[in-house]
Amino acid sequence: MTGAGHLTREERLGLAIAAVAHVALFAALWLHDKAPSVPLAEPEAITVSLADEVSLQSTAPDPSLAAQAAVAPELAPVPAPPPAPAPEPQPEPVAEPPPRPVERTRPAPRPSARPSPRSSARPSPAPSRQARPSPAPSRAAARPAPQPSRPTERAGGSRIGADFLAGTSAGDRNEQSGTPAAAFGAAEAASLNSAISRQIRPHWSAPQGVDAEQLVTMVRFRLNRDGSLNGRPSCVSQTGKTAANAPQVELHCERAIRAVQLAAPFDLPAEFYTRWQLVTSRFDRRL
Repeated sequence: MTGAGHLTREERLGLAIAAVAHVALFAALWLHDKAPSVPLAEPEAITVSLADEVSLQSTAPDPSLAAQAAVAPELAPVPAPPPAPAPEPQPEPVAEPPPRPVERTRPAPRPSARPSPRSSARPSPAPSRQARPSPAPSRAAARPAPQPSRPTERAGGSRIGADFLAGTSAGDRNEQSGTPAAAFGAAEAASLNSAISRQIRPHWSAPQGVDAEQLVTMVRFRLNRDGSLNGRPSCVSQTGKTAANAPQVELHCERAIRAVQLAAPFDLPAEFYTRWQLVTSRFDRRL
């Protein structure tokens, strides 16, 4: 334990602050006792006046001894419920007549005839059973089986044979068939171009390189009736050439020709041969 002479600087500073605080507290208490006291204000007096005269007669209204009855508002008469429908009369059960007793007829006694020795007893024939009527044949069985229709010839009428759709004329009775009509429109042209592109696409591989996707090559080739090539395809035009894709221009044309050669022979409708005899196909990155 440290003595008073060995206090640290912080401890001495704390003791000094505490002493000053006690002195200030004592001074404040002493000044508070020496201050003059403020006298309290006296309460104001209340003036009370007494009435000399008192009214001997009440001026309040007389209350009613009997309470007024509550009057309910008049309501409309409640409609009577509709009468319940009368139950329908049920027919009285008809008593069934009692069953008549079945009269059993007793067979008449047969005289016992003794056969003579000369007469030969023949067995009596068994009673034949009543023949039951055979069931009537059904309508389905009565109808004959359908036979393939044959072209009938009627005088004065048109004669249409079974080969009408094939173009054969039934009037001249010859073996020559006419040429079916071949209509070629926009829908047929789109289907034909789609069929050609669909058969070329698996064999087409566009070259890779800078601006190679801008190249478009048009290839023209001739076909025979069986879909085989008639000669070597040729590149008729190329678009999209730039200085960057110049090395791919010739390669683009060679791969397009090779794709046509690998796709042959083509499977195309024979009735439109005049339409796909000469074909010009477009080759680009999106084929």
